[in-house]
Amino acid sequence: MDIIPMSQFLLYRAPKWKGNPGRIRISSMGIHEVMQPAMLHYPQKAGLVLMYFHTPAQAGSEENCAGRFILWPRGSLCRYGNSAASWDHSWCVLEGSAVGLSLELHSLPTNRAVEADVEGVIAHYFEAIMNELSSRLEQDEYVLEHLLDLLFYELSRLIRNPELQIPERLLKAEEFMWKNLAAPLTLEEIAGKAALSVSRFSSLFGRHYGEPPMQYLNRRRMNLAAQLLTYHANSCKQVAELTGFSDQFHFSRRFSRFWGVSPRQFREEKRALIIRNEDGTG
Repeated sequence: MDIIPMSQFLLYRAPKWKGNPGRIRISSMGIHEVMQPAMLHYPQKAGLVLMYFHTPAQAGSEENCAGRFILWPRGSLCRYGNSAASWDHSWCVLEGSAVGLSLELHSLPTNRAVEADVEGVIAHYFEAIMNELSSRLEQDEYVLEHLLDLLFYELSRLIRNPELQIPERLLKAEEFMWKNLAAPLTLEEIAGKAALSVSRFSSLFGRHYGEPPMQYLNRRRMNLAAQLLTYHANSCKQVAELTGFSDQFHFSRRFSRFWGVSPRQFREEKRALIIRNEDGTG
């Protein structure tokens, strides 16, 4: 694994691997890579490439893509660059089943440069992804999948509602929440990460996320619990602990209220569905 700092430029390349990339794997990424005048042209063979242009450049048939991002799925014909001047861009190459699912879930457009005020969001999540990649030898699917999902969610929100640019302090509080889903977080702790009073934080969070912070936290925990029950062998007690519940029965009640079935029944139904799909009988 190489992390190469060059002024503000950061480059990551994962070790080569063979076989299935799993739910998510980042094969390479660059932050503020400045290129010499040139146009690049090649077929896209990876799962997905996300690229953001910090300075004027061409992408496809669109001439000035400064401040725009583009998503190229596998099989796309990529053509981008600036033949007249040096240009600055950030990019990430993603593989794995969770990538396509997240792209579909958030209805993000592909193969065209999208104009939206997303530079702050790109900078925040690219930095978080780069920090995660540089902090361990093996990529952590759980952390990377959640970072990608949050990034795609924010991009989708800003396309639909350009005025909803999320303040950096709220992004930090949100990151603190998902990094500590197993901890018994309080509203005071979360608001403290945003350096805001509880009332001001709750008001601002609700305006930008459409729900109160503790409701958002509970939804994230319930989604994580669903993933663990579906794709992992953790016991219900372990799932409860990993999602911030010291009492398994309390967890079971909250889960049942959220999903409409008990954790055990949820696992049985999802496992049966997976088996039917694999057998081609679903």
